[in-house]
Amino acid sequence: MSISAGTTLRLLRERKPLVHQITNYVVMNETANATLALGALPVMAHAREEVEEMVTLADALVLNIGTLSPHWVEAMLMAGKAANLHGVPVVFDPVGAGATRYRTDTARRSRGLRLASSTSSRP
Repeated sequence: MSISAGTTLRLLRERKPLVHQITNYVVMNETANATLALGALPVMAHAREEVEEMVTLADALVLNIGTLSPHWVEAMLMAGKAANLHGVPVVFDPVGAGATRYRTDTARRSRGLRLASSTSSRP
């Protein structure tokens, strides 16, 4: 038995899950607004000092490698490992993986994470 899209949306809005997002500057505002429009609560926390704690409060973690720096990569991996440890689903968006060695290596480093979903099959 499948659940209708309308039922799923109603349940989502009733539950109001917290979605921890480490995403790129280009889409940060849009993804926060889309999350809110669906009825969930976004938090855009990417500081290494808080990501492990934040993910324990979250219902899901979204990682997007569109804006990369060593600090963000480390924060993403820390958050992803903490999410796995606490059973928080992880969605990974390997933006531009394959385009540069740095992006490809970063995407490969995420392979150790248990993902609920990935937006691409790369690399």
